[in-house]
Order: sequence, then C-alpha cells, then structure tokens
Amino acid sequence: MAFRFPFRAFGVIAGGALGAGVLYALLAQEGFENVWGNMRAFGAWPFVGLVGISMANFVLYSLRWKIILHRQVTEPAHKLSLWRMYWHRMTGYAVGYVTPLNQAGGEPVRVALLMADGVPAQSAVASATLDIAFELCSYVVFIALGVIFALAGHQSGTSTLVIMAVGLALALAALVAFFTALSTGRSIAKPIFHRLRLDRIARFRGVEHWLEETEGLMRGFFAGGRSIVLGISALSMVMVAFRVVETFYIAWGFGVTLNFTQAFLVSSLPGLALLLPIPGGIGMFEGGFAAVFAALSVPMNPLAFALMIRLRDAVFIVFGIFHMIRTGTGWALKKMR
Repeated sequence: MAFRFPFRAFGVIAGGALGAGVLYALLAQEGFENVWGNMRAFGAWPFVGLVGISMANFVLYSLRWKIILHRQVTEPAHKLSLWRMYWHRMTGYAVGYVTPLNQAGGEPVRVALLMADGVPAQSAVASATLDIAFELCSYVVFIALGVIFALAGHQSGTSTLVIMAVGLALALAALVAFFTALSTGRSIAKPIFHRLRLDRIARFRGVEHWLEETEGLMRGFFAGGRSIVLGISALSMVMVAFRVVETFYIAWGFGVTLNFTQAFLVSSLPGLALLLPIPGGIGMFEGGFAAVFAALSVPMNPLAFALMIRLRDAVFIVFGIFHMIRTGTGWALKKMR
C-alpha cells in the first residue's frame, strides 16, 4: 500500500501550533498574572450571565436551521423539534471549533446527527449547506461593515483594512454567486464535475447525480417565495449582530462602558480570525482584539476579554460533545440491535 502524506492532519497541527505560539507570545507580553487577575475580576455570576445570553441567542441559530430543514422534508417524523435541533447545532459548533474550517467544520457532524434521527441524507445535507451558507454570508457582511466603519472613521492600519475589505468582498461575491445559482435554477455541481473531468471516473458518477438531487432540494427552498428567504436573511443578521450586545455585556463585566463605535468594531473586526484555516482561530483571534483595543484606546485587557469569550465557548463545546457522545452511543446501539 502506497504511503500518502497526511496533508490535512499536518495542516491542522501546523496551524494549531502557529496559533498557540502567537497566543503564548501575546500572553507573555501582557503578563500571565495580569491576564489571570483581570479574568478573575470579571466574576463568576457575570460569566454565568454571559453564557446564558449566548445560549439564548443560540436558539435563533437553531430556529433558522429548523425552518430550513422543515422545508426540505415532508414526513412529520423528519421534522425535528427545535430542542433537538438546538443540541445538534451545539454539537456541530463544538466540532467545528477545533477544526481549521471553524465556521463550517461541524457540518458533517450535523448531517450525521440528522441522519441518526432518520432524516434522509439529501435533506440533511441540503439543510446544513443552506444553513451554513446563510451564516457565512451574514458573518462576512457583518465583518465587512466593521471594516467599512473603521475606514470611514480613519482608523489606523488603513492598508490592512483595505486588504481585509478586498478579501471579504471576494468571499461575499462567492456566496452571492452560490445563492444566485440556486435561486435561478442553475446547476452548481455538474459544471464543476465536468470542468475537473470527474464525470469520466465511474465511481464519481453516482456522486454527481446525488449532488444534483441535493441541489434540487436547495433550489426548492428558494422556490417557496422571497418572503421566507428575506426572513431567514434578516434573522441571520440579527443573530450575528447580537455580538455587539455580547461585547457591551463583557465590557460591563470588566467595569468599562463602551460607545457604539467601539462595541461595533470590537465585535466585528477580530471575527476575521475565525475565517482563517487555524483551529478556533487560536492566537489570531486574541491578536485581533489586541490590535483593535490599541487602535480604539479601549481601557481593557484585550487578552482577558478574548479569553472570557473562549471560556464561554468551552462551555458550549462541553455541552456539544456530551450530546454527540450520547446520541452517537444511542445510534450505535440501535444499529447493533
């Protein structure tokens, strides 16, 4: 058997090591005791409150996915409850957090969890794909608004902001092209297969047909009318804009009052790190806060601020992994019977 170099595993390890090195350097520069002291000053109950409001916002993420899934299936048994979708979504978030894809890394797990509940594979894939497409689109728009806001305010580091704006514009263009192709009925998988000549490989022919049927389900979602698409889009923007509320709340926990400009830029610009191919954006996420805090003269420890978000995320990961183990074990027992 020929040896295949594990490029994917190497990328994960290298990216994680790079990010961990950056984080260590930032902590060493800021002072470990100083960061820890600031985090302790935040307090336990304010942290519980942070987790609570974030979990409440997570209900909206699950609601969007639920609406999309229910438009993909016809059998009542396949129309899962919001509570069930909530925990599946939490598991997808947990898995995606530790992969280089971050925002989109947990989708295979979400699909598998839906299939474990009896949802047809094509419907599961279509719903997860549409859900993450709406999420990425709103996320990119939100960060792009932050870049535009910073440029309009003549913040420092203009050249970096311009590069960020160009990259975000390209990402947004790709997402708009995806939505446009679905809404106009144009095929996405078939041209790609033919251009890469994958259709000439026998084992890929069935995959092409399967993907075309999945696209058909996604196109059916857009065929339901503009109101549902506009509603989902508005819901997506509300969810991502909730980051501003979280930023105000964390700042309050540290005894600092931010103005809207500071809260908006702090909640948007560092999020670009989560689009980079580094697990959890480790190091880059914290560095983003350090840069923004310095540019805006925010009187808070940026690393303590970022690590409070990390702690909140750790709670989500624990819940998500617990649900995955519980559900996966139950599914395995059913298969054994």
